[in-house]
Amino acid sequence: MKRNQGFTITELMIAVVIMGVLATLAIPTFTSYIYKARVTEASNFLGEIKQRQESYRNEFGQYCAVNGDDWGSYNPTTLPGADPVVWTSTTNWDQLGASPDGPIRFQYATVAGFPGDAVPSGTNLDNDDHWFAARALGDLDEDGDDFFLEIYSQSNTIYNSASGKGGWE
Repeated sequence: MKRNQGFTITELMIAVVIMGVLATLAIPTFTSYIYKARVTEASNFLGEIKQRQESYRNEFGQYCAVNGDDWGSYNPTTLPGADPVVWTSTTNWDQLGASPDGPIRFQYATVAGFPGDAVPSGTNLDNDDHWFAARALGDLDEDGDDFFLEIYSQSNTIYNSASGKGGWE
């Protein structure tokens, strides 16, 4: 008597359950990696802004106030979210010489001031000297919970408002 070749229904169901458990564990981890990778866009561009601001100060004796001395306006004007948008250059951003390499998922602003000017709240900048701050504002998962990254003239580190929540939420 010849036995049929193949899997039994029990073996197939066990395989399906194992794949379901692995997918349940892997998808959130993979999604987290995707969001963290997208945050690198902001940190790279903030690093470029800092370099351009320092070059601008070396040439003109002050930082470039692309967005004045308060956060006020961002580029682009609306928060992109999960879908990247094309950077729209403005005269002030052209004056600084900074623009991202490709489509963006964050809004950007950079503010600057002279010694004695009031610094933006929450930045802990010292206003005894020329200063600037640059910010990237994002909501990568479009849940309405924005976060931001900031870099300052008086520091070489990037502050992430979501560092306690995985760096992107």
